[in-house]
Amino acid sequence: MRPILYLAIQKGKRYRKKHNLPDYMEITEKDLQKRFEENEKKDYDCFTVASKLRKGLDLKRVDLEGCSSWLIKKEGNPEDKVIYYIHGGGFVNGSTRQGFRFVSYAVNNFGYNMYSVDYRLTPNYTCKETIKDCEDGYRYLLEHYSPDNIILMGESAGGNLVLALPQRLKDVGLPLPGGIVSCSPVVQFMHYPYSYYECSCKTDYGIIFGINDIVETYRGELPKDSPYISPLCGDLSNYPPVYLDASDVESLRDEARMMFVRLKEEGCDVEYHELKDFFHAMLTAPQFGFVRKEEYPLIISFLNRIFRRTDEK
Repeated sequence: MRPILYLAIQKGKRYRKKHNLPDYMEITEKDLQKRFEENEKKDYDCFTVASKLRKGLDLKRVDLEGCSSWLIKKEGNPEDKVIYYIHGGGFVNGSTRQGFRFVSYAVNNFGYNMYSVDYRLTPNYTCKETIKDCEDGYRYLLEHYSPDNIILMGESAGGNLVLALPQRLKDVGLPLPGGIVSCSPVVQFMHYPYSYYECSCKTDYGIIFGINDIVETYRGELPKDSPYISPLCGDLSNYPPVYLDASDVESLRDEARMMFVRLKEEGCDVEYHELKDFFHAMLTAPQFGFVRKEEYPLIISFLNRIFRRTDEK
């Protein structure tokens, strides 16, 4: 990995030393227990989503070995193409149901059907179970779609998982998807880049210090530089085309920049968009006009480019 990738990390280290900041803030035992309980109580059933969000959509529940998943279709969308959505939530929360405002908007307006997996969450489970759930969902899709006609999409923790899943697919000998859309991703857990210190609790309240404590639980027995949790450290050769975006004032900005540099160094087809004055994980907020106007057209253009390429083969 070339020195340019470490500039943001080194700047962050100097800032932390100058201001005598802790490397990370510990999560209390009480908060950790609360997360256990919340994850056990969550209702993931998308059939209970408000009828106005489900209107005109066909929902199918798909039970995998360790979790459930959902195939959401709309009449008129191509039947041979699908977006594989992996939700965010810091690895500790989130579900298809919770993100259904975005899911329904995407199926209705992006022009493609969507498949979403309710992977198992930490602290109840570790990366081992989470990445397996994502792999199982992909295996299900391969029974019905060509890999070239599958595009991975996710934000934040989901942005991490859509970049990490191809590492797993390589290891188990499965074909890679046609493309990847990763928004506001966390891509490594070794150090805080400078954007954490610059933006956390100032211009970004979505990602705050404490994420290292989360990953200590999430990673289980894996080292922090495992490509399953830190895709920046993995083998990025032969990756499919990648779309990356982040806000210029969010904590994960430098993570997205670093991933872009690494992918470019590997010769990947990658595009990076840094959106001005947005917020973390803006992908999932279609209720904001500036998201629909500025971010979504970029993503739709990428989706169309990749799927059009498969049609030309």
